[in-house]
Amino acid sequence: MIKDSTSDKVLTVIKDSTVDKNLTLDKEELLMKNKVIALALCTALTASALPVNVFAEEGQKTFTAGATTGFFGAESLDVAYNWDGWIMSIYGISENLFRLDENYVPQPWLAESYENVDELTWKFNIREGVTFSDGNPVTAEAVKKCFERTYEQNERASSTLDIASMEAEGQVLTIKTSAPNPTILNDLCDPLMGIYDADAQVDPELGVPCTGPFVATSFTAMTEVSMVKNENYWGGEPKVDKVELKIIDDTEALNMALQNGEIDLIAQLPAAGTAVFADNEDIVMESKTSTRANFLAYNMKHAVVEDAAVRKAIGMCVDREAFADVVYNGYATPSYGVYPESLPYGSTEGMELTVTGYDSEGAAALLADAGYEDTDGDGILDKDGEPLSLHAITYSYNTECLQLADMIQAELAGIGVEMTLETYDVLDDPLANDEFDLAILSHAMAPTGSSQYFISMLFESDSSENMAHYSNEEVDALSDKLKATFDEEERNTIAKDVCQQVISDKVYDFIVHQQLICAYSDKVTGFEVNPSEYYLITNTIDIAE
Repeated sequence: MIKDSTSDKVLTVIKDSTVDKNLTLDKEELLMKNKVIALALCTALTASALPVNVFAEEGQKTFTAGATTGFFGAESLDVAYNWDGWIMSIYGISENLFRLDENYVPQPWLAESYENVDELTWKFNIREGVTFSDGNPVTAEAVKKCFERTYEQNERASSTLDIASMEAEGQVLTIKTSAPNPTILNDLCDPLMGIYDADAQVDPELGVPCTGPFVATSFTAMTEVSMVKNENYWGGEPKVDKVELKIIDDTEALNMALQNGEIDLIAQLPAAGTAVFADNEDIVMESKTSTRANFLAYNMKHAVVEDAAVRKAIGMCVDREAFADVVYNGYATPSYGVYPESLPYGSTEGMELTVTGYDSEGAAALLADAGYEDTDGDGILDKDGEPLSLHAITYSYNTECLQLADMIQAELAGIGVEMTLETYDVLDDPLANDEFDLAILSHAMAPTGSSQYFISMLFESDSSENMAHYSNEEVDALSDKLKATFDEEERNTIAKDVCQQVISDKVYDFIVHQQLICAYSDKVTGFEVNPSEYYLITNTIDIAE
């Protein structure tokens, strides 16, 4: 059963994973590990006399969901640590002052209203009656302390929202920014800005109290989390009593778990799984357009990809249409620009594109013109005595990225370019240590709805996630201009100008934009896919016994 939640045929997948760096396994080990887990789950459930979704206590209900490492995998339950704020929001543990609706428009959440006093000053009225899960009240002072700790703990915070100062009085939080910020409401939707009780003792396993509808009772990094409903939740009593979330990286095992009733929902269903459920009347598939893309990042510190001809040739060897249609079963759209065309700043109309389609013969000719030839007959092109050999990296668990890597490797081999591939559970270290020529990645590009998000994160010369070491003074200047521009139409124009620069420089190569797909039992009610990827488990989710 397919529930079509979007009017256009487009986009999504997952963010850069953050995994326990001591738990790095190769792909085969991960697959075996998850098959064993799935088999154990199946055996335990078959042996049990209780229904899957019912507690031992009569009348209580459990909701169970599964996903791959990238969507559910957290190293900790600390909103301020690395990217774990994303996962905390997905889990339904943490919440923000504002929340994005399905059109990426920020709506009041823990803040019930705001006032833009002047270009640098914003006042936020914190909702009365909200408490943390430990019962402590959420006051302006509590929010201030939370932000102060997050800024101390996470270097991304200052690039997410540049705060000059804060003042708290009762339920009114006043934030002064260092410069005019037209996207402050969007920025406050970023899960990194999630609200937690900074005065509470940090539990090494369970983190600190937050305000969401569920509270963790046990947590195993990168494996599973168990939660119970937050008895103090301000937004209405959760419909289920307990939530179990499990990581299953093997797609076949994940699909089987839903088919067998071991889980009630697959969050971010891999596209390969859509065919399995297409004719299953007991399973609902729901998808919405997102801003997530598969893309390539070239390490500009490495000579082998410094040559623009090499980068362009690689881009010409990617059959984007085939990748979207075959690997994503049509749940993706080919990209020759930067942002998806569903966004007001995503169109490539009128732009000068460096790659307009798949053309391996043209790529071979381009490299020949650039002076590459096979001088020693080993089948690998070389120039100035150096072979054209690339070291690529990608995620060990992301099926689509792995298939893209295989496709690129085969196509490049056909024109005399060698590509070796190394996979990781987490890419943080190899990216930070420049242990790659080419990274095959998946990122949400505008999860807050703002074009500034991705520009600040990847394209600015000194941005926090600029793993490609991309530097363009014009892009930096345009980004600064964008940060100070409040008119939406002008902002879109500036963002398109940035995109043109990025397309021309080809340090990043965007391949496809995807859809966020979820599959769930027809017994599930109160669930809705949100395209931002920030929200999954809510107080409205329910399941029939």
